[in-house]
Formats: sequence, structure tokens, C-alpha cells
Amino acid sequence: MHRDLKAACAKPATYDLKAQQRRLNHFVKEYNHIRPHEALDMRTPADIHDFSCRPFPERIPHFDYDSSYKVLKVTKSGSIRWKSYYWVYLTAALKGKHVGIHELGQGIWKVYYRNVLLGYFNEKQLRNKQQSTRLETNLV
Repeated sequence: MHRDLKAACAKPATYDLKAQQRRLNHFVKEYNHIRPHEALDMRTPADIHDFSCRPFPERIPHFDYDSSYKVLKVTKSGSIRWKSYYWVYLTAALKGKHVGIHELGQGIWKVYYRNVLLGYFNEKQLRNKQQSTRLETNLV
């Protein structure tokens, strides 16, 4: 496929980007709708492709945590601030998101993003104010 794409679109390249895009669009149309594929029993990808009926929302709906949870916002560094001094690192993928934490007892807290358990942390083991602590998966 890559050799065919290169031969159809890149050798030789066109003078400007619009012409190159037209050439690429033509290749995609031919590849998906006209040319049969041996791996697909001589059918085209457009013949066997089935569109998903699952909706894809433009915006993720707001999630409300239970009232027994403390809700904290994940910082740009991927951490949450605990009791003004300590940092607990979660993941950079949750920047700007809200997580819920729930106390199990004796200073052990469960951390959730929506209904997914991320891990645990023990507030009694938070020592250094300058460094962040990572979540643990088998604290309980």
C-alpha cells in the first residue's frame, strides 16, 4: 500500500499543496472504492466497512461524584494538591479534570476518575512537601 501511495502521489511531487492534496484524494477514492483487495476476497474496503451506530458526543457530559467524595482538580503537572502542602501524582492525561477521592479509613484514600478506580494513597506516608507521591494499586 505504501509503495502504491508513493508511486501515485509522491513520485514526482506536484508543484503546490492543493494539487498534491487532489492527487492524494484521488488515490484514497480509488483505493477504498474502486480497487479490489486480495485480503478482502477481492472486495473493496468501502464494500465491507460498517459505520458504527454508537454516538460520538462532541462534549463529554459532566460527571457528578457522590456527596461522600472530595472532588479535586488535577493540575497542569498531573498531580492533585493534598492539604495545601503535599502533592499526589496521578497522570498527565488528566490535566484539568476533576477526580473524586474517598476515605477508606486510617488515612488511606481511594482516587477515582469518574467511576474508574485509579489507585490509593496513604496521607500518613506523605513526607516531603516539595516532592509528589505516586498512587499505589495495592495499598489495601
